Amino acid sequence: MGKMLQKVRRGFIRSVEVLLMVLVAVMTLTVLWGVFTRFCLGSQAAYTDELARVLLVWISMIGAALAFGQKAHLGVDYVASKLHPEARKTLSVIVQLVILSLALIVFVIGGWALSMGQMGQPLPTMPWLTRGMVYISMPVGGVLIILFALENLAEMIGTPAEKLGAQTKSEG
Repeated sequence: MGKMLQKVRRGFIRSVEVLLMVLVAVMTLTVLWGVFTRFCLGSQAAYTDELARVLLVWISMIGAALAFGQKAHLGVDYVASKLHPEARKTLSVIVQLVILSLALIVFVIGGWALSMGQMGQPLPTMPWLTRGMVYISMPVGGVLIILFALENLAEMIGTPAEKLGAQTKSEG
């Protein structure tokens, strides 16, 4: 069962990475098209700035969740590294619970309310796209963070304190 879950996780991570690569490529092409139309055609395509901003928001939210899931986020472990293994494990579990709470309250619940409240607000240069569709990236990123935090919690609880590794890749 463990190998199957690892395979599913790797496939999920790879899918999110591919999605981010596509979004970055589209954003790059959009910016290049905007520059080309401004300097070569004399008038910038109206939608390019706004589309680049929308894509940047989505890339940031999904990318932050992926970085958390890959343990590539920033971490300050000086104080935690000085603690007894059991205390360090307890602190790590508390940190994951705080992350879960913040992701649920701020990103999922707050982001959902924000995005639903803005669904009727079309973007000026792309009226087929609403502000709510931009802000829906918050609950999507929040759900991803929650999934990764739950995975981290399960790993922490199931691992003996003295064998528990660092919480970020750069630490250990």
